[in-house]
Amino acid sequence: MFKKTSLAAVTLIVTTFGTGVAYAHPEFQSAEPAAGKSSPSPKQIRILFNESVIPQFSGIELKDQAGKAVATGKATTDPTNKKLMIVPLKDELAPGDYKVEWHAVSDDTHKVKGSYSFGVTR
Repeated sequence: MFKKTSLAAVTLIVTTFGTGVAYAHPEFQSAEPAAGKSSPSPKQIRILFNESVIPQFSGIELKDQAGKAVATGKATTDPTNKKLMIVPLKDELAPGDYKVEWHAVSDDTHKVKGSYSFGVTR
């Protein structure tokens, strides 16, 4: 009986602490235009994550202060930095407040989402 109990305890400990597999998720690092800041109308939204993202499964929805969707292009990543998602804007933004609702899928297929706001000045 003692051998079975010891074996079960060792198995539990190895399973709990010995897997060594890290399940990371892409984390929002920064954005341009910056969260909570105001600036002239940007030509694109740039969001930096802590790991590479897959642009085909990532993107944003941009909304004006009335909650109306603003047209954007398709998400891409910077050719030299796959952690940087770039979404072009189709038109110049009018002065006001905007909300970016983003979603990103990393190379290891973890999906995350979030949002932030910024302002546009003349």
